[in-house]
Amino acid sequence: MSNKRQLSDIPPYKETPATPSKRASRASRLQGISGLGVLGFNKPDTQSSGGANQDTPEKAAEALLSLGGTHSPLEGSTFSWDSMAFNAAEDAVRTPTGPNIPIREFVYTLPEAMGSPTPKRSSRAVLGQSTLSKSASAVEVPDSPSTGRYTSGLNRQTPTSTRKRPVTIPQKLLRVLHCIKDENMTLPTFLEELFKSDDPDVAQWTGIFHENKGAGRVLKIWDGKLQGGKWEEDFVNSAVDVIVSRTLKHLESNEIRKDWRLPYKKVTGQKVTEFLIDDFHFLHRYAEGAKYLIRFLKGVLKEDVSDRELPSKSPKSHRSQKPSSVRGCIAAVLIFMSSQKVNAFQTIMGIFLHCTGCPKRVLEVLSGLGLSVSYSQVQKGLRSLTKDSQEEVKEAVLKHDWCVVYDNLNITNKHHHQRADKRDTFDNGTAATLILFPSDKDQSLAAPPALFRPEDERPEPIAELFFPKDDDLEVFHQVSLSHVSAAIVQSLPKGSTAIVIPILPIKKLDVNKTALFPLQTMRLDESTIAGNLAVLERITQVGLQLPKKWFANPKNTIFAGDQMTVSRLLTLKIHRIVDTDPYHSLAWVHPTLQLFHLTMNLCGTIFRTHYGSPEFPGTLASISIFLGCKRLSKEKQEFKAADELLRIVFDAMVQLLCESLRQGGTSDELDISKFTETITNSFCGLPSPSLLGLPCTTVNINALLFLRDVAVHIELTEAIKAGDIGRISHLLPIITLMMHGGGNTNYALEMLRLLYGIRHLWTDEWATRVLSSMLVNPKGIDGEWMATDMLQENHNYLLKSIFSSKGSNMTWEYLRDAISTNIRTFQAISRMFEREVGVGSSSTKHQKPSMASDISKIHGYLRSSGILWKEKSSKCDQGIPVVDLQCLGGGKMVGGSIARFLDRHRLEDAVDLEETEALENVIY
Repeated sequence: MSNKRQLSDIPPYKETPATPSKRASRASRLQGISGLGVLGFNKPDTQSSGGANQDTPEKAAEALLSLGGTHSPLEGSTFSWDSMAFNAAEDAVRTPTGPNIPIREFVYTLPEAMGSPTPKRSSRAVLGQSTLSKSASAVEVPDSPSTGRYTSGLNRQTPTSTRKRPVTIPQKLLRVLHCIKDENMTLPTFLEELFKSDDPDVAQWTGIFHENKGAGRVLKIWDGKLQGGKWEEDFVNSAVDVIVSRTLKHLESNEIRKDWRLPYKKVTGQKVTEFLIDDFHFLHRYAEGAKYLIRFLKGVLKEDVSDRELPSKSPKSHRSQKPSSVRGCIAAVLIFMSSQKVNAFQTIMGIFLHCTGCPKRVLEVLSGLGLSVSYSQVQKGLRSLTKDSQEEVKEAVLKHDWCVVYDNLNITNKHHHQRADKRDTFDNGTAATLILFPSDKDQSLAAPPALFRPEDERPEPIAELFFPKDDDLEVFHQVSLSHVSAAIVQSLPKGSTAIVIPILPIKKLDVNKTALFPLQTMRLDESTIAGNLAVLERITQVGLQLPKKWFANPKNTIFAGDQMTVSRLLTLKIHRIVDTDPYHSLAWVHPTLQLFHLTMNLCGTIFRTHYGSPEFPGTLASISIFLGCKRLSKEKQEFKAADELLRIVFDAMVQLLCESLRQGGTSDELDISKFTETITNSFCGLPSPSLLGLPCTTVNINALLFLRDVAVHIELTEAIKAGDIGRISHLLPIITLMMHGGGNTNYALEMLRLLYGIRHLWTDEWATRVLSSMLVNPKGIDGEWMATDMLQENHNYLLKSIFSSKGSNMTWEYLRDAISTNIRTFQAISRMFEREVGVGSSSTKHQKPSMASDISKIHGYLRSSGILWKEKSSKCDQGIPVVDLQCLGGGKMVGGSIARFLDRHRLEDAVDLEETEALENVIY
């Protein structure tokens, strides 16, 4: 058989209906090139051609070589995949220097080199026209179907085990690029047309590319290859354009604009609270709104971990590790610049800046930078807040039981340029807060509780009713054990296992966040009787706008304040006992003394009693001089400084007694409970230095009286923090004695009235309500209770700060209409921003220094002076005995105070029965 190949040996090409008669379309050419795996497509060719679709490329090449001669498509024939395969095989045979790689292996290995999935093997070689003619490829043809070995078409030999030379990645890439060139396309044109094509078949290939994250992988490669190159700028600009386009599209979406809009007309307390509901992550949630922008900012800020995982070792490091706040701020500014209606951040920031005293000029500058709304918008927002607050409180008073606490607000107005009509002034005003009772906060207003007990259950008011009972003294002894043990444990070395003796609760209030409504300020002097009447009218008629039907069946409403406020209200009620109008008779007003002013007066009474003379050791005067204390004198003392000095001296004395007992004991082991019991027994009741093994000198007796008096003061403050009205109730008789003994006449008489009402006259329900009105819990946290009038003092402090920061431009009208009712909102916003940027409490408040150094100094001073120490000093006999406040107070009560109280409130002096009942309601 002749091996010479003749052209006539090749069967003629027959065109089928499936074969196009013209040159392949652009989509077809893309599919042909795709068959090489240039983008990792795995779609097999399904196009039939002339019935030869069962032939493999290998068989076609073998037939071609066995016929001899050359092969080319018949003149005038159309393009087909079969003819392309034969052309490729023929060109490969004519290239003796090409690498020995089969067509099938080339087609199915190139996609792997390109990082794309390998297409399924097909019975047809899917190649472009003249695909391998310029790629220096050689096609190996098997010698026989049984061996499966391929050798060069020019050097056909017996099958051997010679190793095939591998094709490198660059060679494969060059083949693909030549294919693109043969199609008269450049690489950019090819890629553009490929990804722009709407052809379904092409879209299927590109879809697989995107599913494999091909775009991202290509961009990362370009980023590395073009870095620092001359094409870098064009690449970066194009990438930035994509980010800008996507970001703007997202920022302009209705979802973003809807979530972060806060028009000034809708600035309400509830709306602001919704934004700050998770106040630690307000800016974080704001930042997460624009996902494309935030992804870019995260990269710029080098965020590797979330804010929740960031350590908080110090305020400085914490601030530097809060990139989410920076992201949120940037995102808020950009969103606001795209649409000024999306202004939640800017509105809240403007209110925050204004309430912290930011000047108008600075606020306008920040508004121009997109960090805040304008000054006028802030003013509109504040007035909207005020209006909303007023409507909310008007609705609340008709549904719940409530009480009001108010106090004087004194503000100094200083003018730089003094003129006849422009001098410094001292304005007297009043600020108030309405409080909903916790038990009634979530339920409708029920029938008002009865005020008085039945007449047969009321004891005749005699002196014995006002003295402490045995259970009162027992409770005081138990709580004193805890306070003494706390002072001892404080002195133990670090790592000690000793614990403070716990205090068992008696009647604690339920822990709920107190509902508070600051009311509008009033330029009224509440230190006068007429001023208090005007305050009542302003609150009920102007502020709350209570309807007449509310007064037709008047409720007993508590109006709380200091002793002067209570005294003025009682006088008003006495003057109006015969008035028949429910409103003008003030039968609905129940004046109640509050605990913070009582605590301050108790502290002052103890300080003045034990102040003594600087000449005698152990007195507060000598100790304050020894420590170099300021702002403390017998006539006038600052409450905070006096309170700290009393606590420091108390701890120092207790620790000194503990050390004294340890020296005289047989055991070297520290027994906290034993020493605590001994020390407590020595001052509860009559002072007994002998119980401690100490000489009964004047200074030792004075020291034990000091411990007992300060223990009462400490217990009152601790009971307030714990929210235990049971402990407070047991302490009231002891405080009543001390107020009488200290000569505090006004508070002493008011304590008699309060004590008699709680213990003997009022129903248990009303007595509980009165005691509950004395405490609030703004945070809703156990152990965070505070006196109601202390809350009002804090509000007054904030009002004064804002008033003074605005200078002479601030008016009482502006304070009323835009500031006073929004104090709680200001506090929430300030707390949010401080926490958001990582400002710790030590950065905004004075960090309380340790008292250990002062305690140690006083400890040494007392020991060297022979006070509460077994070694008697010559100075111990010096000094003047200190007044026993409880004993002296009891004598004053029996001798005159209770008699005057009973004479003043004797009901038989009333004119008639109607006046008697009215007077009884006034007094109690």
